[in-house]
Amino acid sequence: MSRRARAEHPLTRQRVRAVAVVLAVTGIGGLAWTGGAQAAPGAGPASRSDFNNDKFDDLVVGVPDASSAAGQVSILPGSGSGPSNTGLKVITQSGSVPGSPETGDRFGADVAYGDVDGDGLTDLAVGSPGEADSVFKERGNVTVLTGSSQLTQGDYFTTADDDPRNPGKARLGTAVAMGDITGDGLDDVVGVGLGSAGSGGWLVWRDSATKKATTLRLTFEDLNHVDVAAGDFNGDGFDDVAVATVDRYGQARAYEYPSAGRTGLTHAMAIQMGAGRSIAAGDINQDGRDDIVIGQPAPAETAPAYGGATGGQVTVKLGQDYGLYYRGHTTAISQATPNVPGEAVDGDAMGTSVDLRDLNGDNTLDIITGLPGKESTVNGVTSADAGSVLLLNLTTTPDGIALKNATGLSQGTGGIGGGGESGDQLGTAVTAGDFAGNGTTGLVLGAAGENNGDGTTVYRPATGAASFLGKGIAGTPTGSRLGSVLTS
Repeated sequence: MSRRARAEHPLTRQRVRAVAVVLAVTGIGGLAWTGGAQAAPGAGPASRSDFNNDKFDDLVVGVPDASSAAGQVSILPGSGSGPSNTGLKVITQSGSVPGSPETGDRFGADVAYGDVDGDGLTDLAVGSPGEADSVFKERGNVTVLTGSSQLTQGDYFTTADDDPRNPGKARLGTAVAMGDITGDGLDDVVGVGLGSAGSGGWLVWRDSATKKATTLRLTFEDLNHVDVAAGDFNGDGFDDVAVATVDRYGQARAYEYPSAGRTGLTHAMAIQMGAGRSIAAGDINQDGRDDIVIGQPAPAETAPAYGGATGGQVTVKLGQDYGLYYRGHTTAISQATPNVPGEAVDGDAMGTSVDLRDLNGDNTLDIITGLPGKESTVNGVTSADAGSVLLLNLTTTPDGIALKNATGLSQGTGGIGGGGESGDQLGTAVTAGDFAGNGTTGLVLGAAGENNGDGTTVYRPATGAASFLGKGIAGTPTGSRLGSVLTS
């Protein structure tokens, strides 16, 4: 999951990987929306995942494997004690939400948030890569739900009907993002798809002012993995789009779609760096240009020219006046990097998930990354794929950024109770936010394999013990791998 983050005051954290999701209440409870608490016209894009306008960040959980992979999205409102099921909202493709819940739709495969209509209320985008139409079984789409409807109504977009390049098999919505691509103060929505049956990968972006959706080819080969992030990588005031891909042959590449201003995204350019499966964007060093971090959990996928560390790694690339295209301005961090805890082992999968947040209040964004393949040893018992998470605190240097220090988290450490069990996969997804509304940053870590695939999430506040937010709190069915998709 990717997001865009800025190292401003924690309460004004930037809009990031916006999730436009159609919300339908399923009887588990209604999100307590603040009556009459509407932003003034022209308030500008929403900057936080506060869907009920109560000044607490909310946790958005995508659950694409729920209900025979029909999928759902759960929103856990923030509270004084963190994400809570008080006012839990469960969203499916039913009621006033476009579409209907069908096996294999995978609604919630990715989510993002922002403000698509400029009313100052947070809107949600939700990807459904398995959505079919009358012609194509895996066309996919992206649903956008509005904050003004309390996320109960919206619309969707998909690939172009009249495009001769066969984008109808795009599996659009595998990953989604939001950013102000045209510079008009409205967040635009981006969906990307893996492709299927030889169609290649696809990207569709929709201009929120005109509702026009533009279909662009991403790759000529179908993809095994894809992720997307939006950010202003060249500092010109218009958001660009960066995409991380791994094709069906196992080759990782990254691409940048620069914004041309009011006309939107231009053609893709290869980003000269080691690529991988996950991506996040934000202005790490506060120079007015957004940067990216790419997670590379499988070293064999990275081109030899860029290396690839045993157990995986993350690589930062700083934005420049020319964007992300040219070589250089990169920093790779792995378990072999000095001051990073843990011994690197094949299969650790460091970089499976990444996020950028200011974790220590020094006005520099830091990296949160998951290692769901990491083994855990507790009381002499070793559990494979128990998983762990690394917090990588960064510092600025005259040449860019460097690792300042690092902390490892696993079940049984860092205030997290219990002990890792085989297959828990802690670190499947990671996110953070001011869920307690007190100006501090709390972590939410996904463990999609917990309890034989029921999955769970762990909330770790800035101080105090962590708590588990399992399927009973998140309103997810048995076997739905809760914790595989998170944002806030």
